[in-house]
Amino acid sequence: MSSKLKAVVFGIDDVLYDATLQSSSARLSAVKAMIEAGLPVDVETGYRKLEEIVKELGPDNTRHFDVLLERLGLEWKPAVVAAGVVAYRNTSPVFLRPYPDTVPTLLRLRDQRFKLGVASPGRSVKQWQKLISLGVQHLFDSVVISEDLKLERLTETMLQRTVNSLGVHPAQTLFVGVAPDREIDIANRAGLISVRLRRGEAKLEKTKASQPKYEITQLNEILNLLSRL
Repeated sequence: MSSKLKAVVFGIDDVLYDATLQSSSARLSAVKAMIEAGLPVDVETGYRKLEEIVKELGPDNTRHFDVLLERLGLEWKPAVVAAGVVAYRNTSPVFLRPYPDTVPTLLRLRDQRFKLGVASPGRSVKQWQKLISLGVQHLFDSVVISEDLKLERLTETMLQRTVNSLGVHPAQTLFVGVAPDREIDIANRAGLISVRLRRGEAKLEKTKASQPKYEITQLNEILNLLSRL
């Protein structure tokens, strides 16, 4: 183990599991169920409009399906909304599974005595539900979610809080995330060593922000990277 690097901090979505596949599959299932319940649009139109709404309102908003009816100029029908909610809730857990290399990588890092942390935007209960469903919650020494600090996104303050809770310095810590502007740039400004994992919806995303120190395409590449540093 490197005498300098002591900790690795991870995002959750698209880092530990395929959140992009989960959300797109659940939304598609919801739209199909709403159409079966009487939503008078084709699947492509409904799905595209729903994606626009989620992007505009954020993933934690609870009125996506209600707003979908509004944006389509349709009368609000509780049965149609309920059909979407049920289909979404039934589909989403099916895809809440860790990447094949997630658990082995975390275990190897623990065996090598690295401190492990999570720093993620979102609602605390929802993000903890993900970690517990993935079966990895016990592998982390610290978990900091933006809602814990009354924040709506990942910030330098969040990363500093995570690093402090691990008892290490930013320069001794790798941060693994997927989004250039929402994660990597923040990590760079907080003084952590940034590693961009090219997975999920941000896989091809380009940025004008600062670049990651390293890039990987599989989480287990972290092990080789650490052995070289």
